[in-house]
Amino acid sequence: MIERKCKIIIVDDNSFKRQVYAEKFRSEGFEVLEAENGQIGLEKIKSEKPNLIITGIDMPMINGFNLIGELKKFPPTAELPIIVSSHLNRPGDDKKALDLGADEFIYFGFVPLNEVVEKAKILLAKHGHAA
Repeated sequence: MIERKCKIIIVDDNSFKRQVYAEKFRSEGFEVLEAENGQIGLEKIKSEKPNLIITGIDMPMINGFNLIGELKKFPPTAELPIIVSSHLNRPGDDKKALDLGADEFIYFGFVPLNEVVEKAKILLAKHGHAA
């Protein structure tokens, strides 16, 4: 069981996608932050120190790939677990995300929400956030 204190951030310009994930994770006892683009996401990640990041790819200001790159450069965020969630089916996006340092790549709408939560719990446990 994950500690109730675990904080995640959902960074995506698609408000529907953010809402779906936020509602599911809140119902599972997580504290959930949201950011509507990569720039706001980066600022919130640095100030709020979440335990896990879920990000989209195509966003204004800073896209998901660049967000991962920025996080990997900053020692306090370099080891944060990252799940990339894409509703696009572009060849190579999954490989690029994982090569940049994402821990998981999922296709929004194709991976059941319960499975997304389970993947998040596994990543959090690997990073010492299990009860």
